[in-house]
Amino acid sequence: MATTLRSFLFDQLWQRGVRHIFGIPGDFVLNLYEALERDGRFALVRLSHEPAVGFAADGCARITGGLGVCCVTYGAGGLNMVNSVACAYAEESPLVVLSGGPGRIEKRAGMPVHHEVKSFDSQLRVYVEVTEYSAILDDPRTAAAHVARALDVAVKMKRPVYLEIPRDMVEAEIDDPPEAALELATDTGAVAEAVAEIAERLLEAEHPVLIVGVEVHRFQLRDRVVQLAERLGVPVASSFLGRGVFPTRHPQFAGTYLGVVSPPTLRDVVENSDCVLLLGELISDTSLGVSAKRLTESNLIICVAREVFVGHHRYHDTPLERVVSGLLDVPSLGRAHAAAVPAPAPSVAESSRSPDSAPMNVLRLIEGANEFVGAHPEVPLVSDTGDCLFAAVEIRSNDCVAPAYYATMGFAIPAALGLQVASGRRPLVLVGDGAFQMTGPEIAHAAALGCNPIVVLLNNARWEMLQAFYPHATYNDTVSWPFARLAELWGGRGVVAATLGEFRAALRAAWDEPRFTLIEVPLAKGDISPVLSRFVAAFKERVYR
Repeated sequence: MATTLRSFLFDQLWQRGVRHIFGIPGDFVLNLYEALERDGRFALVRLSHEPAVGFAADGCARITGGLGVCCVTYGAGGLNMVNSVACAYAEESPLVVLSGGPGRIEKRAGMPVHHEVKSFDSQLRVYVEVTEYSAILDDPRTAAAHVARALDVAVKMKRPVYLEIPRDMVEAEIDDPPEAALELATDTGAVAEAVAEIAERLLEAEHPVLIVGVEVHRFQLRDRVVQLAERLGVPVASSFLGRGVFPTRHPQFAGTYLGVVSPPTLRDVVENSDCVLLLGELISDTSLGVSAKRLTESNLIICVAREVFVGHHRYHDTPLERVVSGLLDVPSLGRAHAAAVPAPAPSVAESSRSPDSAPMNVLRLIEGANEFVGAHPEVPLVSDTGDCLFAAVEIRSNDCVAPAYYATMGFAIPAALGLQVASGRRPLVLVGDGAFQMTGPEIAHAAALGCNPIVVLLNNARWEMLQAFYPHATYNDTVSWPFARLAELWGGRGVVAATLGEFRAALRAAWDEPRFTLIEVPLAKGDISPVLSRFVAAFKERVYR
């Protein structure tokens, strides 16, 4: 029985758990939007600017562990969203980009169409660089196969994929896809040898440590990794990008390891370990790489999506989930190091309780936020990049969503909307004034989407993280906005919290407020978190010397 492209595509998305599609309509994709509306199964979440569409779908994917789907028009829409998709690719978040495109008749006519750049295929070639699979669905014989393969790749590789749908193909009848689904090779012998070698190294070690990375979340391995950590009885740290993957209030959690940026007690635990098992992430310059000289082949084991590195040994086709399961099946690993777990070191902001009259600074913002998430541990934390991201390292939320590796600005507000739309969970959001000026106005959609995030805005009237690298720079100032007042105009509640007491009260009131709340926190220029201060010093020494 013949089927249409739109029917096959919608069925495939639905079967893979997609319930929301984020996007902005445009003329090349209008008939696809019409088809989506007639189908009626998906909630169409419309925002105002394509970069925010990508971030919102990314937030959806990260909190649910499923696919985040975007639907935009050709050229001006699709190309405007590339940065968001690049972030998802770099940080292994499975987005599905659906773009409209010129019809087959238009292409055959050879006449340039609006939104076209260099050629009809320019957008496809751009997306090849930021996706794991890309195709134009312009052939009824292969369209279904491309759809099935793209969605399989997104699900199994945890990377974005791109499907461009010519506007005269939406209702076209297409051939059935081949039966074979995408199967990723697994070398069972390599898995067994890798598990045996890792287990041997762990048993021989006197002070082993586990570092949990972002792929543990992407491949939905959190519960199994917690189980493994508890069996081993070892200290557990998270990577910067993996912040929140391992529960931060778990008794074995020792903190977020950032190399020389980390507190001395955490550095001592990790860097003096004779066996560091890094699950789900490679070393990068912004996190573990700051201190890579202390983590070498002699003490570091790396297990990522499909590879394991033990000393000079490299194992291929070793899925992370198979390696974790294999380690759980090694009886001799049970509680072998129960006495090695240290008490988590408190952050600077946690070491004392400041009075309500104390003027706000970054440390007191961390203090107030920790009190709030302590009272509401179910609240996920969404952070933008900048000093709010470094402050988030010391906020003990069990779930954290942030662009910690790609570090693009403007992520937090749309990602928080996507997160709440998809999960129903109300987030606490940290964002700087500069990042808010990029995508913050998307918060105006909150009421229509049924969202009420609690937004804490760090306002120092400049890009303070950049300023920290060169304190005398004159090019990092931002234009001042009346943020709290804008929140009121956009249908929310806006508050300025100049003291810690006002901040505490604003957070308590926000929890009882059905609308979104924006709490503007004025900060003095030059006031930055201790983590950012240490990071800048270490990074400048490493990169700019």
